Amino acid sequence: MIDNVIIYEQPLNELIRVCLRLEQLFFQIDHQVSDTSILGTRHVIVAIINVLQLLDRPDLKAKLAKELNHQMLLLARLQNTPEIDEKKLNDLLKQLDDLSRCFIDTNGKIGQNLRDIELLNTLRLHLASPGGGCSFDIPLFHYWLQQPAENRATTIHSWLEEFKNIRIANQLILQLVREGSKPQQKSATNGFHQELLDPQINLRLIRVGVTADIAAYPEISLGRHFLSIRFFSPSIYERPTQYQNNLSFWLSYCTS
Repeated sequence: MIDNVIIYEQPLNELIRVCLRLEQLFFQIDHQVSDTSILGTRHVIVAIINVLQLLDRPDLKAKLAKELNHQMLLLARLQNTPEIDEKKLNDLLKQLDDLSRCFIDTNGKIGQNLRDIELLNTLRLHLASPGGGCSFDIPLFHYWLQQPAENRATTIHSWLEEFKNIRIANQLILQLVREGSKPQQKSATNGFHQELLDPQINLRLIRVGVTADIAAYPEISLGRHFLSIRFFSPSIYERPTQYQNNLSFWLSYCTS
């Protein structure tokens, strides 16, 4: 897509939905992890606990392994294609295979070692409450936060190592899904666009791009046979109303 475009994504299965949420949480962690203040540490801990909650599903490892194998099959079809860099392709296939085997061969849930840490288990209970994690809730947490920033940073980085494989797998899955289609320019009449869908196509993700100079955002509705995109004029104080003008946007159907 061209520059200065705001991308909106609509996942169409549970695994892609989880991947997008994980991506957002890892972005938050990367943004906050360099902040060694007590408040910065608290924010990172909350994000780590949110990641663990997303990874709690007992079937997640199997679904990730299945998705990685699916991407391997798609990429394997590109072998011996003249314009393909064989070394890069083989390296990527090996990486996907190693990650898939890792999820299959390891026991317990992803991040199991973090689930055995008493402090994190206690925090998972208290941080669910508004303002939870005060000194009277968990004195141990309050004590730990008062330790030198270097000590806290060392501990946090050791905890984040537990997410290394899921971070790489998550990034690769989303990258391959997103790059599996090319954006098409579309138009919305009076802020509304609808088109027929082929029910045989296995849609994974829909991406809508709107240039930042257009004061409108999309809401995406999907049925078995129709895709509908309704654009609204933004308002944070009142109920948004449908955009009344015609506009151009970009649409990507991600099926790989």
